[in-house]
Amino acid sequence: MRALLTYIFCVLIVTIPSKILAFDGKTAKNFLGLYEVKQGVLAHDRGWFGKNREGFGPDYNFELMFNDSKFLKFLGSPKPILGLTQTSTGGSSLYYGGITWDKNISKNWFVAGTTGIAYTNGLSKLPQGEEPKGDKKIQFGSKWLHRGAVEIGWNFYGNDTISLMFSHVSHGSMLDNKNQGMDEFGVRYGYRF
Repeated sequence: MRALLTYIFCVLIVTIPSKILAFDGKTAKNFLGLYEVKQGVLAHDRGWFGKNREGFGPDYNFELMFNDSKFLKFLGSPKPILGLTQTSTGGSSLYYGGITWDKNISKNWFVAGTTGIAYTNGLSKLPQGEEPKGDKKIQFGSKWLHRGAVEIGWNFYGNDTISLMFSHVSHGSMLDNKNQGMDEFGVRYGYRF
């Protein structure tokens, strides 16, 4: 948990601008360095890249996307993100951070790709021979995982977005031989500042 808090602190230091122009008579383009706030409902552990192990309940997703940082310009100016996916079934939840590249493909349509790191409260692995019990049945092999996501969406009324998002978390068998991973798919609403 200490590593996650350190990571969040570092992302905030990089992304929060040194000057906030909220009270100088000009309209600020953003609110505290935020580019967009997103929330949505995702289908938990769909199993497209593996088996469904933790049921079919909905997950709540909340994400903060910050303005692109000059520090990350050499990567194509991605936007830093922080988010969480909380399960309603008692299964594995995620807390994540990373960077997102977004691109307008027409006046109202956009696509986005995300890469980053996630922390799960799910199982790392069980002692040999023991079977999983209860709601948390995915054996991730590690609490720290890679998270990748793709998204396609529509921008309406200027600041509002609605999108379909697919995400996958796993460590690609790089940290342990257990690597069951988890997929989520759902719809999200966003508000751009």
